[in-house]
Amino acid sequence: MRKLKNQSLSRSLTSISIAAIVPMFILSSYLLWALSSAINAYSGINNNISYANKYVMDFKERIDYTMYLAVIGNKSIDEIETGKTTVNGIITVNPYSYIQELESACNKLSLNATVPGNTNEVKRVKNTLNSLGKSIFNLENSIKKGGLYEKNMDTLDRDIYVLTSLVQSGLQNYIYTETTNFENVKAGLDKKNRMMVTTCLITLLIVIVISAFLTTRAVKSVTIPVRKLCAQTSKVAKGDFTANTKVESVGEIALLTRNFNNMTQEIGHLVEDIKRNKENIHLIEMKLLQAQINPHFLYNTLDTIVWLAEEKKTKEVVSIVTYLSDFFHTTLSKGKDFITIQEEELHVSSYMKIQKFRYQDVMDYEIHIDKELYPYIIPKLMLQPLAENALLHGVRNKRGGGHIYITGTKDNDRIIFQVKDDGRGMKPEELEKLKQGIENNKLETTDNSGFGIVNVNQRIQNYYGKEFGISFESEFGKGTTVTIIIAAKNIQTKS
Repeated sequence: MRKLKNQSLSRSLTSISIAAIVPMFILSSYLLWALSSAINAYSGINNNISYANKYVMDFKERIDYTMYLAVIGNKSIDEIETGKTTVNGIITVNPYSYIQELESACNKLSLNATVPGNTNEVKRVKNTLNSLGKSIFNLENSIKKGGLYEKNMDTLDRDIYVLTSLVQSGLQNYIYTETTNFENVKAGLDKKNRMMVTTCLITLLIVIVISAFLTTRAVKSVTIPVRKLCAQTSKVAKGDFTANTKVESVGEIALLTRNFNNMTQEIGHLVEDIKRNKENIHLIEMKLLQAQINPHFLYNTLDTIVWLAEEKKTKEVVSIVTYLSDFFHTTLSKGKDFITIQEEELHVSSYMKIQKFRYQDVMDYEIHIDKELYPYIIPKLMLQPLAENALLHGVRNKRGGGHIYITGTKDNDRIIFQVKDDGRGMKPEELEKLKQGIENNKLETTDNSGFGIVNVNQRIQNYYGKEFGISFESEFGKGTTVTIIIAAKNIQTKS
């Protein structure tokens, strides 16, 4: 009993299945055998009756009428046209062949007889057929030798007709005897039915008792440990990660218990780690934001400054250094994550002015942000990644240069920024890939602009909600429009 109680869940369920399936399989096999036996018995009787009934009427009629035609026509068997349907609907036959056919049928009837007495009945019919064959042979010789018509008719009446009647009577007796066996089969079937009903009830009762016993054991072996686990999970849900449970069981439940205890302990460690590292999250976020800055931008800008200095363009050098200073001033923002829209405008403007020095014959730009938006505090570095993307992937790849337009407006409780360019634009498959990348927060590009766009979208949705973010519209050869929609509210500054 103790061993049964400590069975694993899989073994308990297997035991229940075996206890239910094996007896039912045996019972079903027995029922199928009994039913098959009854069907075979009925089928055998019916086949014998049908087979014998085929010759009951036809044999006598055909033999009698064929020999009658032989006598009145004074013809031998060979001279009579056999297989012909006469005016009265009787088919003429070759008596010898027909007798052989019935003898073969008698062999089959004897072999398939369901009543032992019918075997003897078939023997009598075969003996009669043998006598009938001899009588037909004698009558045919008499006809060939020119015997008297009256004598031949007398032979036909006394021998042929009498013997065919005996054959017919024997077949009828065979059919009657087989028919009476239906009652015997039915009685045997009724007896088997009563036995089967009793067997079914007993088997069903045994299966129910055994299954109920095994099921109760299996349920207890699961529910009791699960209740204990539920009690411990309630403690864990309240923050008590020291909760631990002990269950005296084996198999799956014991494994589940051990895994739960290990998981609880691991979660406790993770929570402690999160608490210790929470204060560093802000620093990590800042590093991620600053990681957007393309080092190539800084290198190229310094190269431009060197080139301007070599050309002794002092004013331009002063201007570009000033723009670069403003750019990094906003990028760093004294460690702040949020700046005003006015500061964001200054940042993207500094970036565009620097790039204007490099792409003065290729790129032009305009920035129009409503002044009423200036006081709003937003996450920094929202527009610059989009302006960089417009320059690198739009305007720079267009022959003859292009324009970039940056606008900012307010629409009721929403703030809408747009970065438009009339550059190369995107093919439908490129646009779809871009949208999927933003949706899946993974956009692969040859530079860091993909990271910058995804980062901007993630930060917008983190601070404002999933209904806000970035959307793209583009037509190949005509340009691209990037729209940012955020809520018209101030983000609380954090330091």
